[in-house]
Amino acid sequence: MAKDQDNDLKQLKQQYKITFSSKEGEKVLADLTSAYYHRSSFIKNDPHETSYREGQRSVLIRIINLLKEDKNVWWTTNDHNWQFRNSYS
Repeated sequence: MAKDQDNDLKQLKQQYKITFSSKEGEKVLADLTSAYYHRSSFIKNDPHETSYREGQRSVLIRIINLLKEDKNVWWTTNDHNWQFRNSYS
């Protein structure tokens, strides 16, 4: 069962890599990062909005973490946006 989960995770990571390594995928990732990663999640006196924003941010963090685990992928910040770079390009 653990081996199946490892294979499923490897396959999922590959699917994320394929999705976000295209020119269009890079633009989408940059947009998501701009909209949800670089802004503050905390809203004074509004715990519901803070939770909502942190939920948005956590989805992007999952995407970034799955992509960063690939040894052939690295991230740089350029103008406050993440850019996906594949060493095979």
